Amino acid sequence: MIRPPLAVAAVDVIPVRLPLVEPFVIAYGSYPDVLSVLVRVRTADGAAGWGEATPDPNVTGETWEGAAAMLRETLAPALIGRDAWDRDAALREIDRRVEFAPAAKAALDIALHDLVARVLNVPLWALLGGRSKPHLEISRVVSMADPEEMATKAASHVAAGFDVIKLKVGEAANAARDARRVAVVRDAIGPDIGIKVDVNQGWRTPGTAIGAIRAMEPSRPRYVEQPVAAWDIEGLAEVRRQTGVPIMIDEGCHGPREMQRAVMLRAADFVNIKLMKTGGIAAALRLNAIAETAGVAAQVGTMVESSVASAAGLHLALALANVETVEMGGPLMTAADIGDARAWYDGSRVRIPDAPGLGIVVDEAAVRRFSTDWREVRG
Repeated sequence: MIRPPLAVAAVDVIPVRLPLVEPFVIAYGSYPDVLSVLVRVRTADGAAGWGEATPDPNVTGETWEGAAAMLRETLAPALIGRDAWDRDAALREIDRRVEFAPAAKAALDIALHDLVARVLNVPLWALLGGRSKPHLEISRVVSMADPEEMATKAASHVAAGFDVIKLKVGEAANAARDARRVAVVRDAIGPDIGIKVDVNQGWRTPGTAIGAIRAMEPSRPRYVEQPVAAWDIEGLAEVRRQTGVPIMIDEGCHGPREMQRAVMLRAADFVNIKLMKTGGIAAALRLNAIAETAGVAAQVGTMVESSVASAAGLHLALALANVETVEMGGPLMTAADIGDARAWYDGSRVRIPDAPGLGIVVDEAAVRRFSTDWREVRG
């Protein structure tokens, strides 16, 4: 069957600021709201797909303002006139224009996938190969704070029906306090609730990380995520060799190249796949193929995103059999959203609908309310 071209006629670039329920605190910063750049890719006959960039200078190397400018001035113009059926060619052209800018690229990648799936009238997970599991289970994240405050918050999540809690730590000057954070939470939630520990590079060096992880072993963390600086994959491998706790690579793995290196060095048991780091779904699939071949399990994680990018990550997690854990909790963490993905969540369980594309309804009135600068890009 020969399809007529699905040519991109225009791209809307829309920076938005969404309030969080509470500040999100990790080792390298505190965030009171979500700074995203939404995109809408449109064809001449009215078909459209939504995408989102949620940059982080410490992870993706992009600022909010920079990602919006990059999309408006360089990347979105590269899509005008491109045939969305050939997503690979369109994404290669984007890569040719700019070497990095992964969050900005992810926005257009997600929008192209949403557009094609909507035109085909299939959910995104079907476009990606089908369901690998009937539903998803997510954990809840506890921001870094005083140990007792973290314990109270963790206990509240357990009371709400979550059986896995992720703790943000990473106090390099006092790693013993991080171990106390985990121990106090373990005492508060009991022996049967899973604990995941995310350091966000906070301990920096292998020596500090090894000591901290050994101090945490009695609390039985399921894994420790990114305990050393992102660039130090050799150091991450040393931490894995010296401790008996599974290690997850996150900030140290942006795409297939880093994944291949982590595999060669035997640096990780898990990889955290984030669309904002990989540059979108296409690159995430390539990264996961390397991980799965090497026996490294995957997690689909979040930069704390709106319904748009959260839906994309959830569809990806549903489609990939190698994904063992999911942390797409953005719709639970925002006090206001521009889509309706929050309805997919029931406690720790997330059910992805069979609706076309991302499966969400974008509230354009809300987009305009939270937008700071809506612009249209045409040829």
